[in-house]
Amino acid sequence: MTADSMLSPQPEQDPDWTARYRRRLRAAMEELGKQADPITLTELQDLAAAREPLTPYDASLTNSGAVRALNNLAWNLTTICEHAGWLHATSEGGFRLAADGRAALASYPDPQDLYDAAVVAYREWDESRKATLPDPEADPSTQVLHAGSGTVHALRAAAPLLDAWRAGASAFTEDMEVWTAGNARALRDYLDRTSTPHATLPGLEPDEARILAAEALALLTAPFSDMVGSTKRSRVRNPLVPMVDPPGLPLLMSADLEQGFVHGGPALIATPLMMLASVARILVHWFAQPEPARAAAWNDPWAFRDLVLAAPDADPRIVSLVCLVAHPTAFTSVLAPAERARIVATLATGSDALTDDVERDLRTITLRLQQETGGQPVRYDVAPLLQQWRETPDGGSRAWLVRGEVDQQNRVPAWIRQGYVSITVGQLTQLPAQVDQGALSSLVDQHYGHLPVVKRETKKRDVLSFVLGMQPGDLVTTVDGGVLRLGRVEDSPAELQSIGGLSLLTRRVAWYPDATPEVKQLPGTIRTRVRFKGEDVLDLTDIATPLTELTDVNDDLAGFVDTDKVDEPDAQPEDRTNVDGSDTAALPGAAVLACDVDALAHQLHHADSSWLEELLVSLNERKQVVLEGPPGTGKTFLVKRLLEACDITEAQWALVQFHPTYSYEDFVEGFRPVQTPDSGGAALTVRPGPLKRIAEEAAKAPGKPFVLVIDEINRANIAKVFGELYYLLEYRESEIELLYSDGERFQMPENLFIIGTMNTADRSIALLDAAMRRRFVFLSMDSEEPALAGMLRRWCGSNSMPAALADLRDRLNATMLRRGLDPSLAFGPSYFMRSGLDSPVALDRLWRRELRPMLIEHHYGKHTQVDEWYPFSRWLHGLGLSAAPPESPDEQSEAPGHESPSTTADGDQS
Repeated sequence: MTADSMLSPQPEQDPDWTARYRRRLRAAMEELGKQADPITLTELQDLAAAREPLTPYDASLTNSGAVRALNNLAWNLTTICEHAGWLHATSEGGFRLAADGRAALASYPDPQDLYDAAVVAYREWDESRKATLPDPEADPSTQVLHAGSGTVHALRAAAPLLDAWRAGASAFTEDMEVWTAGNARALRDYLDRTSTPHATLPGLEPDEARILAAEALALLTAPFSDMVGSTKRSRVRNPLVPMVDPPGLPLLMSADLEQGFVHGGPALIATPLMMLASVARILVHWFAQPEPARAAAWNDPWAFRDLVLAAPDADPRIVSLVCLVAHPTAFTSVLAPAERARIVATLATGSDALTDDVERDLRTITLRLQQETGGQPVRYDVAPLLQQWRETPDGGSRAWLVRGEVDQQNRVPAWIRQGYVSITVGQLTQLPAQVDQGALSSLVDQHYGHLPVVKRETKKRDVLSFVLGMQPGDLVTTVDGGVLRLGRVEDSPAELQSIGGLSLLTRRVAWYPDATPEVKQLPGTIRTRVRFKGEDVLDLTDIATPLTELTDVNDDLAGFVDTDKVDEPDAQPEDRTNVDGSDTAALPGAAVLACDVDALAHQLHHADSSWLEELLVSLNERKQVVLEGPPGTGKTFLVKRLLEACDITEAQWALVQFHPTYSYEDFVEGFRPVQTPDSGGAALTVRPGPLKRIAEEAAKAPGKPFVLVIDEINRANIAKVFGELYYLLEYRESEIELLYSDGERFQMPENLFIIGTMNTADRSIALLDAAMRRRFVFLSMDSEEPALAGMLRRWCGSNSMPAALADLRDRLNATMLRRGLDPSLAFGPSYFMRSGLDSPVALDRLWRRELRPMLIEHHYGKHTQVDEWYPFSRWLHGLGLSAAPPESPDEQSEAPGHESPSTTADGDQS
């Protein structure tokens, strides 16, 4: 089968499509305005479709299986109208028309005019969020610097919020007093008495307290550079959704939330309600102070710090964040007190006039470092300063993972032969004359300013770690297909080179020639760290010791090999899309699973390739397939052979097994304990699960197929494990915020295939619900499938095993049916597809250890009759699989004084 034959052709667009989808958009907004409570996207789509019915073209499916018109409506609502400020839509709260949206409906009765107005507002929003703003003016000798366009955007977003706080007004609406003592107390009391409040804060009153919650969340999230704008906006919208005609999110502020300059870390930004509770306590304490003290705090950063620091039970990281936003030139972006103390203890010199105030001392050190770097900003959360104040285990060298399988190519073989390691920096043309943190950071900001802030910060961390963090003697690891390669960084600086038409940063590395352990054989602590990580350069110093032990295979290092020609990868642009989503270069073809189905069918002993062809067509069209069948039908075995036949490497697939206690936190993401930087304890932080890890990996190689195999998919509580991913399984073009989001909107990549296996004989689990069945294609692996029938007999012929094994299985399953058992309980062929089963001893062992216990379970309540109903040893003799049947309970019952029931020709007693 060819790849093209596995993709369905798309229908032609009809002439009225444009006018029709704009009428449907207006109908959706009108219906939304009628609702007393927020509604879901599906409910809104149904209401709009009832007003503007779907034509055959509207009802046709996109490549991902989504209904075309409904997918278009979702896009227009959540992209154009929402960013215009006309509605709020969040995964937690649903859809709610904003006051500005109701005003727009009144101002633009014509659907075309309404759509045009929304597009104008959206374009203004889009241009504002992309704008590159000049650095704020500051004196590096007396003020802490925070450079970059992201800083200016974030502080511009915070400015109206700080003005509202100072005036007791609102940044969202002109006719309400929001930042007041009463609203702060209402918010604090609500959060204190609600043990696990929902993101939408149900029951919070009055509305002014709701708006305060939303504006406080905007103030808190605006500085974060490791939280994408869509997540920030969703956090802000959630408290507003329950209101009737809530204020919209101001357009410029919404755009500025796209940027940031503070690395909050996943443990902090994953807990928005904790952050909100802390700022509510700060505000209650603030408004309890005399007016002169509050006025002085706005003018004196240290008076401000002392005032908010005294707020009872406020998280010190939130205190630091509020101080930073209010007085950015006085405070650094290091939020955790323990980290500030470690930095001061590590980086202070004799020339620093230190006090007992860690925050003032950190400012002193920062001002000195700014002077030493020629007035450049100082960041403690990236290389090289990060590695200086964070200790390495046992004082040894650091360890790094550098991804070599990128851009759909494996660069590692060239690295090994040429003695180097590299990362792609396609936007850079030359390195700065002075290679330091400030200059490199500015260079990345300048050349990658078009990227979203989270991606830009990731690139910045990669560059800084690669150039400044990696030191001579550090251990370097990378994955090369199925093996791990290890080497040591040589004593030479990073260089910018053009190789194969790509701009690469390179470092010289001496690779261990024989230290090539297989990834699948590595200890779990190492294997999980080297697979499915999103960064190109990852600090693995916490596992440096076990990684170093892997180099003991051979201590002779492979030096630099000067060959005539470097194996040059095909030149591909690093960034494939413009910020508006349009292509800048030819995108890779759609990822397709394809193989020689005839050869695979022969290998699996299928009658023909028809069943495998249906499987591949279903996977390529729907992306999600469940293989269901009785035990022993070889479901998982078949999946592994399929992946091998499709040339799917170990790095491109993962397997998880569901069980009754498996949860969303195990599968998608959840809190996990991690060691704190000072090694003095542990803290909870959000860690991705197997689905999120492989999805992030797949997104980086859109032309390459990735597969997640879910074994025993029906043994878990599917609704709880998948959670909000139900939506993404159907609408892969969309994005949602995950339950424990660490600052990013999540999308299911088109090149990620999901294959589940389902044991139909397991009575301990419930049937999959209708919603799940609608999202997956279910293919039966029952032996009655034409291509699968006779599989055991063909296997016997190919492996010189007696064909009577197939007769034995047929007799066993036929007897089960006659005894009233469901066909789904039949024994699959793989029970008998084992070498050595031509021995009577081995067959007896199969009966006693596997088949008989299952039958006893199936005939619960009548289990004492199993040996009478299934005379296995007699069957063996009758089929020529044993010389003579041993004495059995059946034969003992025929002794004098006992009557034996009549026996069928099969040996099955009637």
